[in-house]
Amino acid sequence: MQLEKKYYTVQDSETLKLLFQHINESDTLAVDTETSGLNPRKDKIVGWSVSGDEGIGFYLPTLVWNFDKGLLELQKIDDKSTETISRNLFKLMVEQNKKLVFHNASFDVQFIKNFFGIDLSRQIWVDTGLLVHTVYEEGAFGFGNPFGLKSIAIMNQKALGLDVEKAANEEQIELKDSIKNNGGSVTKESFEIYKADLDILSKYAAADTDLTLRICNLYLDKLRDEGLEDFFFRDEVMPIYREVTL
Repeated sequence: MQLEKKYYTVQDSETLKLLFQHINESDTLAVDTETSGLNPRKDKIVGWSVSGDEGIGFYLPTLVWNFDKGLLELQKIDDKSTETISRNLFKLMVEQNKKLVFHNASFDVQFIKNFFGIDLSRQIWVDTGLLVHTVYEEGAFGFGNPFGLKSIAIMNQKALGLDVEKAANEEQIELKDSIKNNGGSVTKESFEIYKADLDILSKYAAADTDLTLRICNLYLDKLRDEGLEDFFFRDEVMPIYREVTL
């Protein structure tokens, strides 16, 4: 099956097959989680996204807000819960020794370990925040959070071939409007992302992993040009991150 350059919401067996194929055929995968809060001990993963090729992203919802019942409801595909499906897909990533790319890996890996019981720490290949810092110490200074995903993307939007600033603004507005229209909170203390319409949340999540992968590819080239590959991968940055930080 040929994959189109697009984003997918995984809610049926056919799209799940595409997701499985995408993971199976990709050596490197960008991964990101969407959560009900910021505390990995008590909050839950409402879904996660993955991208192994620029322009392609999948979002698998695990819990979806039921507006009639006023609660997060477990999702199923062919009578199998998407939590079980997620657990199996993360196991597959470990078994196949995938190179995983995250932006702020410690957050996502902690949540995945607590929620699904799968430890991906050994699979972390690149944290894009650290990758950018290694090549360009000040990060995206002057563009917002110097090591925020969107700030870094906006700083590099010409090289990425994207109008990231316009897209990011539109995505944020669309996401927040959807949450507010559905009675959710969008404050810094309580950002109820799970109350956004699923299609909007899915597009937002898949775009983040696509962007993470694009930034990774862009800065890997810069890393090579600077002769910093051994320093980053072998001697210091990622080994210390995995062994000490996590």
